[in-house]
Amino acid sequence: MKPLEGIRIVEAGQMISVPFATMLLAEQGAEVIKVELPDGVGDRMRFLGTRRGKMGALFHGANRGKKSVVLDTKSADGLVAMKKLIASADVFVQNFRPGAAERMGIGESDIRAEHPDLVYVSVSGFGSSGPSAGQKVYDYVIQAMTGMAALQSDETNEPTLIRQFVVDKVTALAVAQAITAAVLGRERGMGGQHLELSMLDIGLWFFWPDGMMDRALLGDGVTDAPHFSELYEVRKTTDGHIAIVASGMRTWPHLCAAFGPQWLDDPRFASFEDREANAEALAAEFDRAIAPLTTAEALERMRANDVPGAAIAPLDAVHLDPQVIHNESLVVHDNGPAGTIMEVRPAASFGGAPREVPGPAPAYGQHTDEVLAAL
Repeated sequence: MKPLEGIRIVEAGQMISVPFATMLLAEQGAEVIKVELPDGVGDRMRFLGTRRGKMGALFHGANRGKKSVVLDTKSADGLVAMKKLIASADVFVQNFRPGAAERMGIGESDIRAEHPDLVYVSVSGFGSSGPSAGQKVYDYVIQAMTGMAALQSDETNEPTLIRQFVVDKVTALAVAQAITAAVLGRERGMGGQHLELSMLDIGLWFFWPDGMMDRALLGDGVTDAPHFSELYEVRKTTDGHIAIVASGMRTWPHLCAAFGPQWLDDPRFASFEDREANAEALAAEFDRAIAPLTTAEALERMRANDVPGAAIAPLDAVHLDPQVIHNESLVVHDNGPAGTIMEVRPAASFGGAPREVPGPAPAYGQHTDEVLAAL
């Protein structure tokens, strides 16, 4: 058995933050029923990005292993069916704008009296109140507000966005973890709880430890140090690029053995503090040492001297990495409406069980009759 088998989750979510969270829980055994609007579209993510027919790779990657039910909660019968469906669940999670669930008649207070053990989860962009609470939000908005875009500034000091739904996905991880914690708390007699999470709060929480470490220690007596943005650099070889950080503590002798034995006697790099103070000079030394080497030569030196690093893999070669192949991290198979697809296996193995890929993402409304008949 998977650890969440027997747990039913009803999801009224769109895009990434909630769907990706519940997909993770589906991978771990939960039954996830995705409720979609009767507008012929449902979750808009179905039609975004690369797709085959009516099944998008991005939608599949955030919704595999679920059931889809279409309900019109604006109708009396639809609202009754929605409430019955929520009543059958252990968890209900939604990411409507604040106040929308209440207007629909499925807010936490509408549900709680009759279902005290329900874990009710509200995910918003900015929180349930405040000057931005009612605004529409996307991943890039939170990247901009939290400092993520500023930290990615290039040599011209122009901010850039991370080309990933990084805030959406870390919000999903935080939501999934909070749900499992609340379900565990319920099993310990705490009853059902209302969980409220916002992308803004989670974005700050995720970014803060390293992204804002230069601004976290207030007052006097603070020693400045190079930021990761100065150390996390891609270094060119004659035929490609490698990722290697030009500093370290325990790895310093290994780095020198691999690329510059003379650095051990250079007073600029004598201690960790010296290397921090002379980070730009050290980075330049690394660039000069690595530039004449091929990627294979650089990697061989790194492996021979136990130096962490890797070649920059082109997107069309990620699946060819020997360790990826050994781990069986990816699988290629025929996945229903998506056709032949390459997808990633679930990350966790429980008790040594195979990391089975869930079934395909559901077609729009595919399970409506099945689920409602069972109610």
